[in-house]
Amino acid sequence: MVNRIKQNKKRFFYPPQFEKMIDRLNENGKFTAKFLINTGARIHEARGFITEPVFDNERKNITLLHTKVRARLKERTPTSRTIPVSSSFFRKLKKDIHNHRILSTNAFNLQLKVACHEVKISNPEQFSSHNIRKTFATWMLSLGVDGFKLAQHLGHTPNELARDYATNDVFNSNDKRIMRGIFKDLLDRF
Repeated sequence: MVNRIKQNKKRFFYPPQFEKMIDRLNENGKFTAKFLINTGARIHEARGFITEPVFDNERKNITLLHTKVRARLKERTPTSRTIPVSSSFFRKLKKDIHNHRILSTNAFNLQLKVACHEVKISNPEQFSSHNIRKTFATWMLSLGVDGFKLAQHLGHTPNELARDYATNDVFNSNDKRIMRGIFKDLLDRF
């Protein structure tokens, strides 16, 4: 029997690993990974957005209509979230939304594991789409984004962010340069 429980649930990508990994994905895999790293969305939220895209052209925000129900907070229906994205990602998303699709969770996770294996990331079986969400949060915190605003962006409470996503700042100046290159002006929008 295969052990399906992740050993390290707080695992994230270092920026050079992420760049190498994403190069190994097919076009829809790249589109999926870019959506996740630029939004911090869960993969089902990304799939829901593509089905029902809501763009705020004036503010360069997108609205995620299909979000997670937070049972601990006694929610019965999901609460949509309007989140900022970088100006360049906003333009690219509007342009490419009909040319690509967000992969299913299983298809993306399989492709992700293969790509991680190919670029020699240790324990590739420990990565899934949710690790890109963790990567987004970890990178944003390391670049100085306010934790309360980031928690709202992710649809979490500040305590959930601290418990599930926060980690020590382990990034060097080159890592942070790569992160800023991926996020572009998103950092200014928080």
